[in-house]
Amino acid sequence: MWASKRPGPPAGGPQKKLVIQGLKALPTLPSSYKDDTLSRLRNAVNAILGNQPTTQGLEELYRDCEAMCLHKFASSIYEMLQQEFEAYAHKQLSQIDKAQQVLEQTQQFWESYTRQLHMIRSVFMYLDRTYALQTTNVASLWAMGLSVVRQYLINSNMRIRLVRLFIDRVQNERDGQLVDEPMLASIAHMFIDLGLYTQTLLPNFIDATRDYYRRESLRLISSLVPLQTSTDGSAQSSRMMDVPGYLAHVQRRLDEETHRATQYLDPSIKTSLLSTALSELIEKHAEKLLGSSFDSMVDANLVPDLGRLYKLLAPVDKLNALRKSWSAYIKTTGQRKMQMPDAETALVSGLLEFRSKLDNIFETAFQNDSKLHSALREAFEAFINTRRNKPAQLIARFVDQYMRVGSKTDDEQQVDDCLNRIVALFRFIQSKDLFEAYYRRDLSKRLLSTKTVSRDAESAFLHKLKAECGSGYTSQLEGMLRDMEVSEELTAALSQATVGPDMSDIGFHANILTTSFWPTYEPIQLTLPRQLEAAQEQFARFYVERHRGRNLQWQYNLGTCLIKVEFDDGPKELQMNQVQGTVLLLFAESDELTYTQVQQNTGLEDSELQRTLQSLACGKYRVLVKEPKSRDVSTTDKFVFNSGFKCPQARIKISQIVVKETEKESKDIEQHIHLDRMYRVDAALVRIMKARKTLDHDRLFSELSNQIDFNITMAEIKERIETLIERDYIRRDDSDQSTYHYIA
Repeated sequence: MWASKRPGPPAGGPQKKLVIQGLKALPTLPSSYKDDTLSRLRNAVNAILGNQPTTQGLEELYRDCEAMCLHKFASSIYEMLQQEFEAYAHKQLSQIDKAQQVLEQTQQFWESYTRQLHMIRSVFMYLDRTYALQTTNVASLWAMGLSVVRQYLINSNMRIRLVRLFIDRVQNERDGQLVDEPMLASIAHMFIDLGLYTQTLLPNFIDATRDYYRRESLRLISSLVPLQTSTDGSAQSSRMMDVPGYLAHVQRRLDEETHRATQYLDPSIKTSLLSTALSELIEKHAEKLLGSSFDSMVDANLVPDLGRLYKLLAPVDKLNALRKSWSAYIKTTGQRKMQMPDAETALVSGLLEFRSKLDNIFETAFQNDSKLHSALREAFEAFINTRRNKPAQLIARFVDQYMRVGSKTDDEQQVDDCLNRIVALFRFIQSKDLFEAYYRRDLSKRLLSTKTVSRDAESAFLHKLKAECGSGYTSQLEGMLRDMEVSEELTAALSQATVGPDMSDIGFHANILTTSFWPTYEPIQLTLPRQLEAAQEQFARFYVERHRGRNLQWQYNLGTCLIKVEFDDGPKELQMNQVQGTVLLLFAESDELTYTQVQQNTGLEDSELQRTLQSLACGKYRVLVKEPKSRDVSTTDKFVFNSGFKCPQARIKISQIVVKETEKESKDIEQHIHLDRMYRVDAALVRIMKARKTLDHDRLFSELSNQIDFNITMAEIKERIETLIERDYIRRDDSDQSTYHYIA
């Protein structure tokens, strides 16, 4: 346990009490305290401003300032500092204003003065944090020190001279001279710190920039030369500047101004500075730049320069002008291509190349701008339909050639890319129904003659057309491909069935074509060889057993055959059409036949027989010899089997003499499409009038245009309206002949 012990009484008796009495009088400061202290502080300030050492330590000076403030002399210190700052600033700046190198000396003064202000502010920190902070309308020491400089510059107009000299140095740099960037940065920051940047330096600098680039742009624009390109397609650099050179020059100017704004100007000036330069260099001359060389730049495929043009026009809201030039170029160039003398043979390939070039420019240079894409689409559609039905026919012909030959050397990706480009071109034509008619005719020839390179490519193209126009557009075309697949399955089934004696030495394959899918063919009269006729009859029986109720109509002019023939030089396999094969097989029984004998044994008409004999006796491979020799076949000619025929190839394809597509054939197709269109117009007019009951001519035409997808003239519409009036579907208003009423 702990035990507490109280202290006992102090030794030696009781303790005495300490008594404190008040002062009889308050202490007073020496009469010279204020003046002496202010004098010491003033001397210290002058020493600091003069870059001289102080007689007292900085801490002692700080204590003097603190003591003066505690004794209510803060205002006196503040006034003393303001007087000293004003005297120093006025003295220094007045000397600089009279000097030659004003900017350099101003930079030195400013950097020195701001360092001195920092030191003085440290010494008088107590004053700054008490009196200046707590007293209304009293600025801080830093602000007060800057204000005396600012006031002098304003009162003496020295700021105007500094701004002018600053702008001169910048323009010297723009002219290619070297300048002291740190010095200019110091001057710019001085204006910012003094609050003179936005009201003095900035507006004058922008005005000077505008004037500089106005003069430069006028000088350069007036001396522009036509587009100059090197052999690699890039713009040449020369003293005489063309538009791509001018655009590159503008881009360099913008890069320089960006560097200038970030290095020795305030970054906030960058936007207004670039806007001013673009306004003078690009905006005011956009139409001239586009009008003088835009077409040449696109022709030369200057994608980088076109991209630079797009980027320079976008900030100044001149893309509408670019869109107009883009559209005008496409229309003009496209119409020129459509009117070229050799347009029949090279039009589609030229348009595909043209479209690929435009797509590359649009995607790379114009950054997939939606408005420019609309202009591209509208312009392409406008010029490609100037020839109305011809583009549809030529595109169909191009597809036919590509499917026969062009896709042999292309891989799958290349075929797909080519088909995509064809569909993109097909998208612009308005006569899509006419394209379908020509394409269906060509597709039938490719499928029946097995000249298509790839069935997959045919199917892929139909899939693309279906995605573009709908399933109704491709239903017949897809049915043709299905017929070929069904025919192959039927042939496989026939080969597994019991083969008759007449089919033991021949291979028989039949394509079953649905009448509604395929083009209409005129059948020809042909007497088949005995073995082939027996095979045909056996196939017919086989087919009827599987598909009862169906009728077969043989199209001999569409058939092909492969015949093995013994010549003196050895056996050869001859590939030809069925009519040629039928004629050639007659010479298996007799080496010599007259024209009349051949006709009696085949039953062919003169035109068909003459073309067939001409292909066998007068073509590249002459397996028959005609007597007398000539290029034409007559009814009195005699034909002899050419046993001495020689050819290094083991298999030879003997082509039929092709009757070129005549104007009549094209007119028949177009006439059929025209009639179909008129029926569709009639149906659309009746639907509209049935729904509206009464319409004037203009509104009727407007609504009709929205329901049809092909070109139609006003004369054709009037003709169809007259037809409907005659057939009592509609009638004219009694008082207004341009108004129509539906007759229920």
